[in-house]
Amino acid sequence: MKKIGNALLWLLLICSSVLGQKQPEQTQRYQISGKIEGLNNRRVFLKSYFHEKEIIDSVFSKDGVFRFQGKMAYPQTVTLYLSPMTDERKIVVQAGNILVKAKAGDLEHAQIQGSSANDDMDIYQEQIKLGRKFAKGVSAVEADSTLTSLEKQRRIYAIFTKVESFYDSVTTEFVKSHPNSMVSAMVIKSRFIQANQEAKARESFEVLTDVVKKSFYGKMIQSYLFENEKVSVGKIAPAFMIKDVIGNPFQLSSLKGKFVLIDFWASWCGPCRQENPNLVQAYQQFKDKDFEIIGVSIDDNTKSWTKAIEVDSLQWTQVCDGNGMEGEVAKRYLISSIPTNFLLDKTGKIIAKNLRGEELKIALEHFIK
Repeated sequence: MKKIGNALLWLLLICSSVLGQKQPEQTQRYQISGKIEGLNNRRVFLKSYFHEKEIIDSVFSKDGVFRFQGKMAYPQTVTLYLSPMTDERKIVVQAGNILVKAKAGDLEHAQIQGSSANDDMDIYQEQIKLGRKFAKGVSAVEADSTLTSLEKQRRIYAIFTKVESFYDSVTTEFVKSHPNSMVSAMVIKSRFIQANQEAKARESFEVLTDVVKKSFYGKMIQSYLFENEKVSVGKIAPAFMIKDVIGNPFQLSSLKGKFVLIDFWASWCGPCRQENPNLVQAYQQFKDKDFEIIGVSIDDNTKSWTKAIEVDSLQWTQVCDGNGMEGEVAKRYLISSIPTNFLLDKTGKIIAKNLRGEELKIALEHFIK
């Protein structure tokens, strides 16, 4: 299961907006300077990314005063920290002079001036933190000895779903209230695109001003939306052939004339495993009504894959090529995260995407008469 908390959101923001993207030539200068009270004769570190590589710079400070300088072409998230890295502050850096006022041992609450992008990110993060109240229930469920393993799994998944829904709502409302902020584009990418939520990404993108749409992050979102047109609702699902769990070739076209749910999952994916009971229930309810599920695993460990199928009692067709996210089927469907699913009608047209829990049941009842 995904970890629920502030640290994860920051990690997603860093990875999804910087890693894996070749950055354009840096053209504008920035400076990060300030003073850390209580710091004497220690090094101050700054971690950033460039062309997929982690860059760590440092300066020695006798009295807590420090300064870093560099070039950039668009706002980026960097990490200012002391060793060990438990004392840190994420900063959204933009061109210009950024001032930091902090205390050693409490960099997380450092005051940052000179970056409007960082101001906006702080607002977003404060709203996201409110989601922690939902996560408190997880420990209580795990500690409840009266619950079976399956009951715990279902209750934790319900909490997880509530948290995810809260984060989505916070992101949507933030973008609506900050349409001219570069941070809005950053959080659309980290929250919606990272989770393959095309519809929410598209809806939020339309809210942005033209300036933000034409920015580095805006263009990244546009690229994602353009690519996903190939597997959007209304399009014919890409054909594929792949081996099933016993090594026999399986073709998607063999199910033409049936409603089909293509479910991308993996044995190591917590949210996928927590969703499987809902799929089992849906399969039992609709399997005699021209409905089929195809489980496309992105596992690269056959033993773990087949064991998960048995443990979760998955009775529908299971396929896997053993190549993980680099598998041909995963690439054709532009899979960047799991769980992800596609519901097809009897002609092979995509009629819905990313259905979970009650949403899946409602959709199947609507389409399958």
